[in-house]
Amino acid sequence: MPAMSAEEQDLQTTLLSRFRRENTTVAVWLVSGKRLVGRIKGYDRFTLLLEHAGADHLVFKHAIATIGPARDFPRDDLR
Repeated sequence: MPAMSAEEQDLQTTLLSRFRRENTTVAVWLVSGKRLVGRIKGYDRFTLLLEHAGADHLVFKHAIATIGPARDFPRDDLR
């Protein structure tokens, strides 16, 4: 796996930092298909510490497919 460029790392750091600072609830989709919803407590180069279902989970970044703000859509909005 190639190393991330400085621009990619800055984008990742900016996004994760903003989610953590604003205490945003995020949805983390893993490559296995599992979805975790929680708040980012911290992160480093290889891992993400996610508070999920009342417990802290250490998620390896290589296991993450996508991450973004979690939103629940009312069923009426889906039609």
